[in-house]
Amino acid sequence: YLLMHGVTTHGLQFVRPDKALLHTSYYGDHSGIGLAFLNLPRTSGRNFGLVGLGTGTVAAYGQPGDTLRIYEINPAVEKLAHDPFTHIDRSPAKVSVIMGDARLSLERELAAGQSNQFDLLALDAFSSDAIPAHLLTREAFAVYLKHLRPDGVIAVHVSNRYLDLEPVVRA
Repeated sequence: YLLMHGVTTHGLQFVRPDKALLHTSYYGDHSGIGLAFLNLPRTSGRNFGLVGLGTGTVAAYGQPGDTLRIYEINPAVEKLAHDPFTHIDRSPAKVSVIMGDARLSLERELAAGQSNQFDLLALDAFSSDAIPAHLLTREAFAVYLKHLRPDGVIAVHVSNRYLDLEPVVRA
């Protein structure tokens, strides 16, 4: 299965059950997110956050005992991530999808006294031509840092057809 919007691929999954949880497309083992997941300590009960669901491919990195909290704004994307895609349903991790704007959801969680203490927070909502710039502000990163463990990692998917996001993230 392949999810495309215009010319942008947002994920793919093999149909065969023995290949269904392979790390595919730009989430392969040698990608930035792949290296981040594979190089985190293999302690049990790792806690991951993801902004932008896509097809749910990142859930394939989850291991038994891990939790993955995914923030997604588009209900149609969540529906597709369950059918025909099955990464989040097949993941050995405990996966939850939080619907709504990720930044607002994370701010609400902090206001309610909930810091997720993520080992890894991956931001992957920037690959198309509509960049949600409010997710890349200093204020947004201050919120993200409050949701990280002291040794946690923020990974940002900066590839984009139209904008060079790397200097924005560096700043």
